[in-house]
Amino acid sequence: MQRRTKFIIPAALLAAAICLFAALRFLPPRHVTLRFDVGGEQTALELEPGSSADVSGLETAPEGQRFICWLGPDGNPADPELPAERSASYTALLAPLPSQDPRPWLEYDELGRLRPDELISGAELARGVSALFDGAFEPEGLDELHIVSQRDLAFSLRSVVPAEELEPLDSTEPMTRLEAASAIAALAGLEPGRPETAPAPDLAADREGAAALAACADPAGAVSYKPGPVIADGGVYYVDESGLFVTNAEIGGLRFGADGCCRGLRLTPGFVNIAGYLYYVEADGSLAADTDIGGLHFAADGRYTSGSEELDGLVAGILSGICAENESREGRLYAAYVYVRDGFQYLRRNFYTLGETGWELEEALTMLTTGRGNCYNYAAAFWALARGLGYDAEAVSGTLGWDYERHGWVVIYDEAGTRLTYDPETEMAYIRDGDRPRNMFAMSPAYAAGWNYHYGA
Repeated sequence: MQRRTKFIIPAALLAAAICLFAALRFLPPRHVTLRFDVGGEQTALELEPGSSADVSGLETAPEGQRFICWLGPDGNPADPELPAERSASYTALLAPLPSQDPRPWLEYDELGRLRPDELISGAELARGVSALFDGAFEPEGLDELHIVSQRDLAFSLRSVVPAEELEPLDSTEPMTRLEAASAIAALAGLEPGRPETAPAPDLAADREGAAALAACADPAGAVSYKPGPVIADGGVYYVDESGLFVTNAEIGGLRFGADGCCRGLRLTPGFVNIAGYLYYVEADGSLAADTDIGGLHFAADGRYTSGSEELDGLVAGILSGICAENESREGRLYAAYVYVRDGFQYLRRNFYTLGETGWELEEALTMLTTGRGNCYNYAAAFWALARGLGYDAEAVSGTLGWDYERHGWVVIYDEAGTRLTYDPETEMAYIRDGDRPRNMFAMSPAYAAGWNYHYGA
């Protein structure tokens, strides 16, 4: 009996020990340990079971990086601030900081347009993301998409941009170039100021997002156009005072379509007027630029200039209507002559000495802005219009009649070298006074001699 008792006791103790061990397994631990890894820096926090950790002080990234989120043991995003029931390890997901000055990633087209409403491709937007991180991050798969939405962009950035910053990018609609540039600028923290002028001929300065689009574009491709017609990439366009291509409008008898281009205009070699402005088309179809042709100067943009932008604009405004109503060059010249003859009032003004030159530009401006002037103003106004039509006109200060009265008129040499005289003011006076009309347009040397035009030296 003693031996049986001896064996019963150890068995009971063993059973009790097993029960105790089993019970202890399910008792809550006295504390839990949370371990955090931030760029290789280790930190451990001990907590009471069921309590929450404050990890805000641990979410500080090394220089040049930023904290994105915590990853749990399974590599998925996790929240270490939830009540902790057991020990766990977390790793900080770090990403490069966006550049404070992203390099340009959008390109102007051959006309200097930014095409704000055109859908952006995945390849273009991938370049934008790369520029955003200065090449330190390249999104996977984005460049393979033909069109992209805000959600596509957000998905490509999920590992480098905090979720709260991606929340606004929720649309599934295809993104335009303007919308894409605005999104990239916002992610970079850029707040560019409104541009003073149109960043491109198809982007108004006051349009929302214009500054962001301009900030993302490579300035090397920008083109600045003067107001008026321009010939670019084989097409004719018209630029308004704000620097934008005119669209869906008719100017000077020319129709400009939705893309701003004038359709159906044939540019043959020689002088051509486009919306009142004069150009010269070379034999190869290019425009003469920064050169003189037939006594007329063509600027770097291919447009004839008198030397005064104000006068050029006034002349173009008049000639746009004249050219729209007259097909032939000779018909346009006569229409310009009649415009001066009948369109102004006589006012006694400045007189010039025999053979004096250099007065025509100022007197033309006076006539076209005030509507009044004397013979010199009439001559200067016709001189300006004739040159705007491609004629190497000369304004003359001389004398007229057998009393040798000081007078101003215009001469143009024809192709044969014959000097033709034009005197709109004298013809106006005959009409005004009710005398027998005189035709003083393109007077031959013999006919002009009867009036005793004296040119001086």
